[in-house]
Amino acid sequence: MKDEIRKDIFGRDVVIATSRSKRPGAFLHKHGREKACPFCPGSEHKTEKTILALPNEKNWKVRVFKNKFPVLYDRSMKPIKQNFYSTFTPCGAHEILIETRGHDREYFNMPEKDIVLIIKALKERHEQLMKIPDVNYVTIFKNKGLRGGASLAHPHMQIIASPIFPHKISEEMRESENYFKQEKKCAYCAVINNEVKERKRVVYRNRDWVVICPFVSRWPYQTTILPRRHFSDLSKMSDAEMGTMAKATKRLFYAYSKLFEDPPYNLMYHNFPESDFWHFHISVYPRLITPAGFEFFGLNVNITQPEQAASELKKSMK
Repeated sequence: MKDEIRKDIFGRDVVIATSRSKRPGAFLHKHGREKACPFCPGSEHKTEKTILALPNEKNWKVRVFKNKFPVLYDRSMKPIKQNFYSTFTPCGAHEILIETRGHDREYFNMPEKDIVLIIKALKERHEQLMKIPDVNYVTIFKNKGLRGGASLAHPHMQIIASPIFPHKISEEMRESENYFKQEKKCAYCAVINNEVKERKRVVYRNRDWVVICPFVSRWPYQTTILPRRHFSDLSKMSDAEMGTMAKATKRLFYAYSKLFEDPPYNLMYHNFPESDFWHFHISVYPRLITPAGFEFFGLNVNITQPEQAASELKKSMK
């Protein structure tokens, strides 16, 4: 079967990527280890060619290369057929970012300067991939643990440059724009001011960043990492803000590890076109429960009050 992008009459998109079924299913459990992990130092020949390595290719701490089992490919977008439904070639790019040389490392036991290297690499790849013709959005995310959807345990992130603009991002943009038109200010800037004032859902804050459990948290212990300065995408983050973001990230994941012994999670970067309407942020979703069916209707039932979650996470940082 051929890989393709499909669009139906309701405006819904899907990428059909049959090659993804061939990716490795091996997974590192808490006290196990994959045989000959392809992401560990010394196994570089088992992956695609290095695209970016920091600080350098020989002594890399962060390494980026093409995914062997990509969702999208480096080619132009062309219609395959358009009758009742529309089908297109799956253009774009799909890359893997190895976050650390250490197989068992995580943010909570990683030097802050190494987390900064991750952010720098993501920023560079985001900027380069957005230059590809037909690419409308670069999705950046991390799956941690078997319940988080990771097929390999070595800490890594995925970067997907796509012609499809994600519906969730579009919805968030529409809601934020509507708020701006009504209130004449950025919705997330307003959220930051409110949360810092109320303090009930603030997990951590420093000069440049605030970590909160959202008032409407759809998952237990869900958090959002927000820059206090307004900017819309990763490319606008300053070097100083990278350093303070690394500090916030390390503190947050230290709290998660202390509460839940290094839990599975999903982490998502929310990048937007430059505007006064839209505010860059990062969402973290610990996978502590199994979805019960409500979620398929767009209704989430959270069994932990965000205020309680924030309090517990904050105490765990001490």
